Amino acid sequence: MQTMRRGINNILITVFNLLFRQDKPGWGIWGIFFWVICSYSSYGQSPMPPPNRLQVYATQELSFGSFSTGSSGGTVIISPTGNRSVTGTVIEFMLSVGNSAIFEVRLIQGRMVHILLPTQATLTRVGSGEIMTITDFTTDKPGNGFVTTAAHPFFNTVTVGATLHVGNISSNPPGNYSGTFPVTFIQE
Repeated sequence: MQTMRRGINNILITVFNLLFRQDKPGWGIWGIFFWVICSYSSYGQSPMPPPNRLQVYATQELSFGSFSTGSSGGTVIISPTGNRSVTGTVIEFMLSVGNSAIFEVRLIQGRMVHILLPTQATLTRVGSGEIMTITDFTTDKPGNGFVTTAAHPFFNTVTVGATLHVGNISSNPPGNYSGTFPVTFIQE
């Protein structure tokens, strides 16, 4: 884009020099008119046009952090604001507290967006078959919907939290658990 602008400017400078030639009196007024019109059209465009179609970017993964199941397990809850709490015998490790998922929804202002969350998802232990279930997905948007308000470059942040159900140490031994969950954004 910058190279194209430089090329247009070089052409405009050449045309400007031709129109203001000393051997052609009276061409100066037309040269100024031409210069103003061409300069306006070469710079009048926005570098990133407003998006009329919904664009979604996942910028942060949902993470429940590090913890111990304790004797009988329980839950690990990540709120949409990223706060973590636990229930049952789960013990939090403070070095890795987890975080909510963050999505950037890019769309022109004044559009209604609805968010569809899954009822549940599964995390599987890497290198083994043990699983944990995630439920109670929630967003920072009341009623899982919002009207876009962000100005240029039109990124509206949506955060998602959930509840992880943890079993006892034999059901959910230590290790890394991973999985995916779908989130659907619908433009009205």
